Amino acid sequence: MSEQPWTIESIRDALGNPLLAQRFLSEINKAPAHELLGVFAKWERIAKDTLAA
Repeated sequence: MSEQPWTIESIRDALGNPLLAQRFLSEINKAPAHELLGVFAKWERIAKDTLAA
């Protein structure tokens, strides 16, 4: 993910592990609107770390 903005789909794909991806989708879908950006940012960091590893 060089210059493209992160999306739910790109985070899911970057996580690689299907169980981790399912956990991400579950959290993002259940988050209240006021917490959505925080949940997205958390998983964006995890996806970046996963790709860097």
